[in-house]
Parts: sequence; C-alpha cells; structure tokens
Amino acid sequence: MKVWIQHHNNTPLPILLEESPIASGGEGSLYKIKSPSSHQHLVAKIYHPNRRTKLRHEKILYLQATPPKGFRKKTAITLVWPQALVSDKEGHFMGFLMPWVAGEKLELLCLPNLPKKHSKTWHDFDFNVDVNLQNRLDLCYKIALAIQHIHDTERYILIDLKPDNIMVSPEGNVALVDLDSVEVVEEGITRYDAPVATPEYTPPDSYLNNNLVDPTQETPWDCFGMAVIFYKMLLGVHPYAASALAPYDQYNSLYEKIEQGLFVHNPILKGQFAVIPELHDRYHKLPSSIQQLFERCFIKGHHQPFARPSAEEWVQVLRAYNKDRIVDESKLKIPPLALHKIPHDLDLEQLFTLPMISKISQAPKIQLKKPLEKQELQNRQLPIAIQNPEVIRSQRFFNFIVLLLIMVTATALSIIMPWYLSLIIGSLAYLGFNYSTYKTRKSADQKETVVGILNKQLGQFKELIQIAEDYEAKISDYVERIKRIQENNPIPLISNLLKNRGIIQEKIDRFFQTIRVEKQKLVRLKRTEKARFQELTAYYQKKIQTETKFLSIQSSTLRQTIALLKRQYRLGSLSREEQTHYKDNLHTLEALLIQQELEQIEQEEQYWEKTQDIIYRCQEEHQKLIDDIQHYHQSISSKEEAEVNFFIEKQRINRSELKRLQYDLQQLEKPLHDQVAICRQAQQNAELYKKINYGRHLLEMVGLVKPF
Repeated sequence: MKVWIQHHNNTPLPILLEESPIASGGEGSLYKIKSPSSHQHLVAKIYHPNRRTKLRHEKILYLQATPPKGFRKKTAITLVWPQALVSDKEGHFMGFLMPWVAGEKLELLCLPNLPKKHSKTWHDFDFNVDVNLQNRLDLCYKIALAIQHIHDTERYILIDLKPDNIMVSPEGNVALVDLDSVEVVEEGITRYDAPVATPEYTPPDSYLNNNLVDPTQETPWDCFGMAVIFYKMLLGVHPYAASALAPYDQYNSLYEKIEQGLFVHNPILKGQFAVIPELHDRYHKLPSSIQQLFERCFIKGHHQPFARPSAEEWVQVLRAYNKDRIVDESKLKIPPLALHKIPHDLDLEQLFTLPMISKISQAPKIQLKKPLEKQELQNRQLPIAIQNPEVIRSQRFFNFIVLLLIMVTATALSIIMPWYLSLIIGSLAYLGFNYSTYKTRKSADQKETVVGILNKQLGQFKELIQIAEDYEAKISDYVERIKRIQENNPIPLISNLLKNRGIIQEKIDRFFQTIRVEKQKLVRLKRTEKARFQELTAYYQKKIQTETKFLSIQSSTLRQTIALLKRQYRLGSLSREEQTHYKDNLHTLEALLIQQELEQIEQEEQYWEKTQDIIYRCQEEHQKLIDDIQHYHQSISSKEEAEVNFFIEKQRINRSELKRLQYDLQQLEKPLHDQVAICRQAQQNAELYKKINYGRHLLEMVGLVKPF
C-alpha cells in the first residue's frame, strides 16, 4: 500500500506500507513501513473509510501541532503521539504516522499470576518474588510520569485510561498508546470528544447526575483510572473486587461497587464484606506512602474528585523506586571465575601430603591361636543350653525307673535261669540303656552346639579378617594413586593460579564494598531530594497565601489550585472578593507555578546528575572489574584449568575415599575383639565338652559326680 505524508518542505513524500496490517481495531489498522528506511521506526494508523471524518482530520492536525512536552533522552517512556498526517495520492485524509513500540499490553501484569508461557520472559515481575515489587513500582512511576506530561498540557484528558492502552516490555519500557482518542478541552469547553470509557476504570462521579461540570473535562477522571491500574499492577486484583453483605449485596458488577464506594480497605466499611479475595492482603506489603495515595483516591476522592492524587503527586512518591535512579545490581553481575569451584581455604600442603595409614591390629589373630591354659577352664561350666542340671536330674529319675524295671525283670528271670545269668543280662541292659542316653547327649554336637558353634564363630572371625584385609588392600591402592598424583608435583602450578584468583577475588570484594557505599550515598541523596522538594512545595504554598488576595481554595499542588480557581470562576461560585481579584490571583498563581516548575526542574536536574554520577561510577568500577576478570581468564588456558581441576578433584576424591576406608577399618576393631572373645568362649566350651565320656556320664546318672 502506498500513501503520502507532508514533507518538511511541504512536498508530498511517498510512504510504502506492508500489504497486511500488524493489528486491527474498530477504528482502523496498523501497518509497518517498508520504505523509506528513515521512517521504519514508525507505523501508520490507517482509519477505516467510515472513520475518516472531517472532525477526526481536524483533531489529528490539532494533536500534531500541540504535542505534550518531551522526555529526557534515552528514557524508557514513549507517548505514541501522532507525528505526521497520512493521505492518499489526491490528498484525502487516511490516518497518521506514530512511533512503533514493541511489548505486551499492561493487562498481562494486572493478572493475579503470570501465565506460564510468559513466566520466563517476565520473571522480573513475578508476584511470587518479593523483590520484584520494585520493578512494578518502577513501571508505575513511568506511567504516572507519562500521564503527568499529558495533564501538564492543561488541554488533554485520556478518558479511556486502561491497561489495554498501555504497552510494557520486560526491560521496563512503557508506552501510552491510542492517544488519538484523548479528549481535548480548552477553557472548560470540550473541543474534541473522546469515546466512551471502560466502566471498571471509570470514576464514581460519572454516575452522578448533579455534576456542575462534565467530569470528563477534568484530570481527576484520569486520576481514578490511574489509581485502579496501579492497584491491579501491585496486587493483581481490582480495588473493588469483593463480595459485600447487605445492604450492598445487591451490587455485583465492578462499576456498581465503584458507584457505591465499596473500596476493600475503607475502614468505615470494615465488616461489610462477606468475601475478600486473599490477593488484597498484598496491600499491607506496600509502602505506607503508596497506601495513603490509594486511600485518598478511593475513600476521600469518592465524593471529592480533586482530592484524588494527581499524576504529579504519584510521580513525587514513586520517584524513589525509579530504576534509573538506583544502582541496579542485576546489571552489575560478576561472571564466574576460572577455578571458582576450588575452595578459598584449600590447604595444598595438606591435600598433597600422604596421609597416615592405619592397619588392622594382629592381636586378634595371635590371641585366637594361643592354646587354652588350665586357669581358663577353672570354675568354668558348660552353658545350661548344653549341660542343663534340670535335664540331668530328669534323666537320673528316668534312669532309676529303668533300673528298677531291669531289677524286677532280672529277679523274674532268676526263677527260670541261674541267678548270675539274670544278673549279667540285667547289667548289660542297664549299661546299654545308659550308653544310648550318652549318645543322645553327645548328639548335641550335631545340633551346632559346642563344637559346631565354635566352628561357626571361627568362620565369622575369618570373614571379619577377610573384610579387614580387603579394606587394607583398597587403602594401599588409594595411597598408590595419591603417590602417582604427587609425582606430577602440581603444587607450584596450582599455587600460582590460586594466588592470581585470590587477587581477583579481593578486587571483587572491594567492588561490592564500593557498591554498598555508593548505594548508601544514593539513599541519602534521595532523602535530601525529598526533603528539598517538600520544602519547595511548602514554600510556594506559603507564597500562595501571602501573594494572593481573598483566595479560599486549598489544594495539594499549585497546578491543581489554578485548575480549581478556573473551575470555580467558570461556575460562578467564587465570592465577590475572589471574583474581583480573580485575574490578579490567576496571574500570581501562574507566575508562581512557572517559578516553582523552574526550581523543580533545576533541582531535579541537579539531583539527577548527582544520581547518574553515582550510577556511572558503579558502572565504571564494574567495567574495570570485568576487564580484570577477562585478563585473568586470558592468563589461564583451558588446558591448565582442566588439569588443575582434575588434580584437585581427583586428589580430593582419593583422600575422601581413603578417609572413609580407614574409618570403616577402624570400626572393625571392636567387632574383631568381640568375635575373639566369643571364639575363646566357644573353645573353652569345646574343651569342657571333651571331658564328658561314657564313664563320667554313667557316674552322673547314678549321682556320684556333679555335672559341669
């Protein structure tokens, strides 16, 4: 598409647009510019044919001729203002050129939480990170400053101020768009009207029928919408979003709640809400100065529109959070140093010194091989489990019963045979019975008692000895590894590199100390600036009282005092004395405003320069440090760094593993000694058990010998 604009020498300049629009709306479409390249930073807004009215043409001409004052160079704020009229070849009005801005609609940051697809790009504005409140306050400052520039013209009211008409970027850039829809007001008369506003950002005075002045003609209209936007940006919820109890339960929509003044944090309405969303709790984390501005707007400003904080007042409060006036540490990051994984307190001598090697004691082996001595068996008895006296007594009783039976049987046999034969048969039967009980007793050896237990304990001892020997072998292996690394003698190389790293680390520490000092200077500077501004404001408020006559108007700013004076004059609500001195008072106030603004500009420039000097020094120190770090990295080859990291990590692992093995080996000492004691006891039991023969068993059964 080809269109024309009026060149600076009043000759038409052809502009070639892309065929397809990048965006479309109810009024028109936006097109990128293909040529000339000098205009590619702009876009063309082409109105739909039915919107290209004479009145709109005149309005765009007016806006182009009377733009708001500009911003400081390299600012992050853009007013997307009409810059050149666009026409067809015949000169018929089609639209205008305006700055092209990239980003997202502010509505993204007014949601309770960031959508997942934006969470990475917009992480710096995540509600879940407390420090990100600073970034949101910075955006509020820029938006307030942009609105202040528009209001300072004393002729433009935004009317439809809402998040959809504000563009923001992850870098913190702000742009006010759709500014061709502003309302143009001159001396209380609407010259060019604005479209209907969005209800949830519309002030309560729009619903009143007794307004003396059309509220859309005055800046408090925008001040309400601005405060709602800031509230949503800082809390993620509308300031009137809550369910009320009777008699307010009938009001469900936001615009109805605005009309009724149902601000969630209004102390008068405490107890009047049934459900308040938890998001409103974020309000208490806001600075008290911000809370006071919200309360002025939504409580006092409900019935007194001019009590709402102006954009100028928001700017003064939010200036302290402007990132252009702070040391942004996110831009002063330090890259990781080469060899940064090596601990600062690393002791190279200790790391590369062969550690003391511990071995398992030979005492357990020696003690176990030592033959039993007589004194070890004295007063020793076999365990009850092996030689239970109760069992033996029971066996004795059974033995006695059997003996009686044999004797009775032998007596009976003596009747039919010689008595000596029956005696021999009875004796053999009794001895045979006792031998069978002896064999049963000895079978305990087969049930892992005594000798079996001894063999089992000896086996466990051998297993412990084998584990200890395995640990000793592994320890020897790690010792050999450490020796091989030591043979390369890397200590001089590592010492030199760590020395250089230490020098850089000292510079880094000094840098952060410098940053802390400079930040403290900025804090003091901000306090001084705030105090000076308050003094200046108080001074001119006093001048108003001393240099005007019969002026009863009171306002928080000089500009607002002038606006209220003009308003009352147009309404005829001034007293006779005020009306008599109206022109003189107006002239005095305007002169004072000029003086105040000049002093404010001078003061702001002065503090701005001081602030930028501090920030520049921090950036300069940061750049010097980065250069030193780069030089340090250039002095270390990647091969050297890899070699040093390998040496240290390998040595650290070897020593760590060696320490663990030695610890495990030491833990075996007690089990080995305990096992030796158990084995010795089993040996003693086995030795005692050997003494239990058939003869002793027979004597024990008849009660002539006590059991062990």
